[in-house]
Amino acid sequence: MKRALSLVVFMAAVVLLVGFGPRPYSDLAEYKRLSLETRISRLHAAAEDLYRRRRYEDAVQLYDTILALDQSDLKSKLWIVKARSEIRREREEFDKQERYRRYGQLIPKLKDDLLDDATLGYFEVRYSEPKPYVRPVRKIRPQASDAEIAEAKKKAESSDVAADYFELAMQHWSRKDPEQALKAYFKAIALDHEILSLDDEQLLLSVSAEVEKRIESGKVAASEYLDSGKLLMVQGELRRAVNHLVKAAELDKKTRQEASDILLTLIESPQIDLLSAPPDLLGFRQAYVFDKDSDTVYVRVTLIPKNRGQIVPIDITIAADAVKNVESLSKDAAMAFAKTGVDNALRVWAVLADKEDDFAEYELKLAIQIDRGMISYLDLSNYSLSADMPDNWSFVIGSEFNFSDNVPKAEYEKKLDGLQISGYHLTASQGKGPSFLLSDFKEPLPRKLDIWKIIETGGEAVISNLF
Repeated sequence: MKRALSLVVFMAAVVLLVGFGPRPYSDLAEYKRLSLETRISRLHAAAEDLYRRRRYEDAVQLYDTILALDQSDLKSKLWIVKARSEIRREREEFDKQERYRRYGQLIPKLKDDLLDDATLGYFEVRYSEPKPYVRPVRKIRPQASDAEIAEAKKKAESSDVAADYFELAMQHWSRKDPEQALKAYFKAIALDHEILSLDDEQLLLSVSAEVEKRIESGKVAASEYLDSGKLLMVQGELRRAVNHLVKAAELDKKTRQEASDILLTLIESPQIDLLSAPPDLLGFRQAYVFDKDSDTVYVRVTLIPKNRGQIVPIDITIAADAVKNVESLSKDAAMAFAKTGVDNALRVWAVLADKEDDFAEYELKLAIQIDRGMISYLDLSNYSLSADMPDNWSFVIGSEFNFSDNVPKAEYEKKLDGLQISGYHLTASQGKGPSFLLSDFKEPLPRKLDIWKIIETGGEAVISNLF
C-alpha cells in the first residue's frame, strides 16, 4: 500500500512539473515581429537557395508567397519564370528518356491491306540517342590587362552595342574595379536590358551586397547612394531606389544632377504608376506676383503622401506649355519636375525628402515662372482640394496701378504705399479662382516683400496684419 501511494505521489509531481513548465519558443511569434521588408528578404534568400539546388517547385512556392506579401515584387516574377522554364526543360528530358526506353528502335508503318500504300504515303518515327543535360559552365574571365581594357573600350565606343559595353564592364570587373565596371554595365543595360542574362560572374549581386553592407554601417557617401539607387532600379526595387537617389541628391551637388536625370526618366515611364498616387492635400495657397518683368506664381501646398510614397503629383491650373521653370524652395522636397497633365494643365512631380513617420506631413513651396508670350491670361483656380477643406486660397500681389476693372473683386483687399494685395477664398467658390489679363500687369512691386509670409498668414488672418 505504501509503495502504491508513493508511486501516485511521484506521478502527480511529474504532471505538475510538466504542466507548469515554460512554454516552447514560438517561431511564429518571432516571425510576426519582423518587418515586411525583412520577411521578403529572407524568403528571397531561401527561394534562391532552393533554385540553385534544383528544387524548382519549392522555389516557385516561396516566390508565390513573396508575391502574396508584395504583388509589385518584380524580382519574384522573374525568378518564377526562370524556375518554371527549368521545370519544363527537366520534364522534356524525362519524356525523351521514357520514349527511348519504350521505343528503342524504328517503328515501321503498319500496313493496311484495304488501302493502297502509294496513296497512303509512308513515314517512319526515328529516335536519336538521348543526351544528358549538362548545365552551362559559368564564364569567369581572367584578370584583364590594360591593353585588353583599352581595346574593349575602343570597340564599345565605336559600335555603341550593348554586348560590347557589357564585355568592357566584365573586363573592369575582372580587375575588381567596381566603379568603372558599373559605369559600363549601366550603359549596356540602357541599350539592352536583356543583357542581364549574361552576368555569369554576378557583378550586379556582388556590388549590391557590398553597397548594402556600407549603407547598414551608416557611413555612406553620396556616390555610393547613387550607385545603390541605380542597382535597385535594375533589380526592380523602385521604392528603395528612389529613396537612395534622393539621399544622393541631398548629400552632394555633384551627384544631384545624375540622380535628378534618373528620377525624371522614371517619372516619364509607365513604372511611375507603381510608385505614385495623388496625395491627401491639407492646404493649397497660390499667389501671382509681377515684378522686374517677370511673372511668377508662388505655390504652397501642405500634404500627406499615400503609402509613404516619395514622388507625388500636384495639379495646377496653369497651361503647361506656358511654364518656363519650376523651382522647389522647401526642404521637404528634394526636387520638382514640370510635366503636362490633364487638358494641358501643369502637373508638378515633387520628389519628397525621406521622413520616418508613417503619416508624415510635408510642406511644399514652388516658384513657377510664366512665359506671358505663350498665354494672354492667367486662371488661379484650384479644384484639387476637397470641398470641405477651408485652406484653399489664391492671391494677386502687385502695384495698385496694375489692378484694372478686369481683375475680379476679392474677398480681402488691402492697399498701402502703392501696393495692393487681393485674396480669394476658393472654398467659397467651389475652387473657382480669379482670371485676369497678364497684359494689365506692367508696373513692378513698389517695395520688397516677403511673399511667403503673405501666403502663409493671408486668408485666415486679417489682411491688414500683413503690413
